[in-house]
Amino acid sequence: MKNLVLVLMWVLLVNQASAQCPIIPSPSFYSPGMKYRIESALVLDSTELDVNNWNYFKSCLKNLFDIDLKHTEANPLFHFGASPNLSQPPNIADEGYIIDLTLMGNSIDAGSRSGQFYAINSLLQLISHDENGWYIQGATVRDEPAFKWRGLHLDVSRHFFSVDEVKRYIDLMALYKFNTFHWHLTDDQGWRIEIKQYPKLTEVGAYRDSTMLGHYSDQPRIFDKNAYGGFYTQDEIREVVKYAQERHITVVPEIELPGHSRAALAAYPELSCTGLQQGVPGTWGIFDDIYCSKQETIDFMKNVLSEVIELFPSEYIHIGGDEAPKVRWEACPNCKKVMDENELANTHELQSYFIKQMDEFLTSKGKKLIGWDEILEGGLSPNAAVMSWRGMQGGIEAAQQKHEVVMTPTTYCYFDYYQSSHPSEPLAIGGYLPLEKVYKFNPVPNGLSADEAKYILGGQANLWAEYITSLEQLEYMTYPRALALAQSVWCHEKPSFEAFLSDYLAYQEDFLERNDVNYARSIHQPQLEISRKKNGINVHFKGMGDDYHFTVSTKEIGGYSMSGGQAMGVNDTLFFEKAPWGTDPKIIQTSVLDEAGRSSLVNRFVLHSNLGAEIEMVTQPHPKYNHNGSLNLVDGIIGTLPWKGSQWLGFDTSYVEFIVDLGEEKDISSVELGFLDQNGSWIYLPEQITVQVSKNSKWCLKKKFTTKVESTDPTLLLNTSGRYVRVRIEAMEQIPIGQEGGGNMPWTFIDEIQIR
Repeated sequence: MKNLVLVLMWVLLVNQASAQCPIIPSPSFYSPGMKYRIESALVLDSTELDVNNWNYFKSCLKNLFDIDLKHTEANPLFHFGASPNLSQPPNIADEGYIIDLTLMGNSIDAGSRSGQFYAINSLLQLISHDENGWYIQGATVRDEPAFKWRGLHLDVSRHFFSVDEVKRYIDLMALYKFNTFHWHLTDDQGWRIEIKQYPKLTEVGAYRDSTMLGHYSDQPRIFDKNAYGGFYTQDEIREVVKYAQERHITVVPEIELPGHSRAALAAYPELSCTGLQQGVPGTWGIFDDIYCSKQETIDFMKNVLSEVIELFPSEYIHIGGDEAPKVRWEACPNCKKVMDENELANTHELQSYFIKQMDEFLTSKGKKLIGWDEILEGGLSPNAAVMSWRGMQGGIEAAQQKHEVVMTPTTYCYFDYYQSSHPSEPLAIGGYLPLEKVYKFNPVPNGLSADEAKYILGGQANLWAEYITSLEQLEYMTYPRALALAQSVWCHEKPSFEAFLSDYLAYQEDFLERNDVNYARSIHQPQLEISRKKNGINVHFKGMGDDYHFTVSTKEIGGYSMSGGQAMGVNDTLFFEKAPWGTDPKIIQTSVLDEAGRSSLVNRFVLHSNLGAEIEMVTQPHPKYNHNGSLNLVDGIIGTLPWKGSQWLGFDTSYVEFIVDLGEEKDISSVELGFLDQNGSWIYLPEQITVQVSKNSKWCLKKKFTTKVESTDPTLLLNTSGRYVRVRIEAMEQIPIGQEGGGNMPWTFIDEIQIR
């Protein structure tokens, strides 16, 4: 590819070398040089610049910086052409690029139009402003992506986003070199794509008569009784697809099957197992009514996908495949007939049969099927790719079977989770996914061979919209976490989190503000870091900058002020001493005030007698809900509603066992535990607790204490003595059929143990 020629008004300035890089995702190589001053226009030879890239560059320069882009073929003052010290054009990967804005070269080279586009977006981040006006930071940049699939997802079924809002979402994706937009177009709560053969899908399925307010777990549930909905015409779909293509983004549509289909069944109830007419639901969760597996439904889905294929030139079509209860199938004569005719052993194989019908159809149309990792159950279709969301194991299994994989585990990639524990965070589904944890994501898990790892296409973040009701909230949940994800799916070797955070604070917040992004500023709120200390805990209120200071006041509830207003910086801590044995706990409230005197964080600490005690976790929590490990059970923070993953330890096991070390033998009168009961999230109270007490680690046991669990804060009366307290919590074998998550293993969530 020929080189681009740029002309700049410039001034030579002394460059202050810095390890910081303005570009995110971080390039493979970055070396800063001098500054090139821009007056009113940036002039470039556009002979070899793709017209869409030219238009994009021109629009961004004007909108972001009020700088014009002009074309010239005349001899420029500075020539951005082939570097004179290269005897031949550089070997650049397809999506790669090289920027050489130096006195020695001043050239921009790319391996493709996509590479050009990514170079442009890096140039946009190199533009800055000082007291003398705008300039481009001269630099040598060499870069190419590590992964083919760099995605963001958007659910428009639970809450609808207009064409302009979707375009805005795509614009922000483009700035950070994401190249795949996963568009979740159908679900229980709304069908959002026009299908001409089946007009009732949008006439009926696109609208619900109410929408739940508050959290799913709230009782009683409250509803907005206004009709809600919307859909995209096929012309609007084409418009969005074209818009994304101009930004080198592929749109992958998702048409959910066989589950998450209530909106479609509201329009065509004959496609269900019961034929019962039901409306489009205004609640979230998982519904038993799914597509029947009979041939009529298979034909319907093929007809729908035929129209979808015509609208989307993407290589992949996403068919969902997740969270499909088999209750209706188990009792359906039509499903039993399909099972008998095809010698299928169970309903998991029946789902596999359903998916294989879609796989064969899509393959015949030159497309590839991709679905959530449940499509592994009952056997994976020959040509299917897997999107692994329930952790990484599904992706590992698929890669080992030589199937392509996109990693999107809840542990790192679900941006509908809370990003901090601050009370100011908007309502979310639950979970806890701060910026630093997103940054730890690696799409290639340990345990894969080099050949197996080649099947990992990349990764993406998912934005489920049960609780995301506006574009402003969507941006808040997405940014800056999307920047952390961009590092994982673009960089071959990403910098440390500390280096990333430094670059982000130095450059990217200004860039987000210039783009009018409603990004979350959660990292600027002091984060609670709790650690064990002899006879209690240390509470560290951690800020994100050396010059960030705040005031912490603490008081005993019902008592006197303990420390009044204590000015704190980023390295200051408070020590909370555990209550003396045999006394009642103290309740301490902390309030954090910023420099303007506004409260940003309020926490209550219960200073009980085993605060900060050492705990051996015999059963390990699920990685997604393992914030602070065993300390979470004795940190003095009682979990609150709506629940946030930072306050609880979560287990998806049949039992939970741990051992508390009190340090020395104590007289023990009782043990109190805290549990979460959120059935809509498949979190249930356990059935039974057993407590054993020992004077030493050899477990010469006196007695077992057992109780059924009938509340979220059960207490066992012991009246014994010992140093070690072993707790075993028995979960129900499976969630009863007919309840939320019926037939599945329940989750057990624990937040605090108090021993008295």
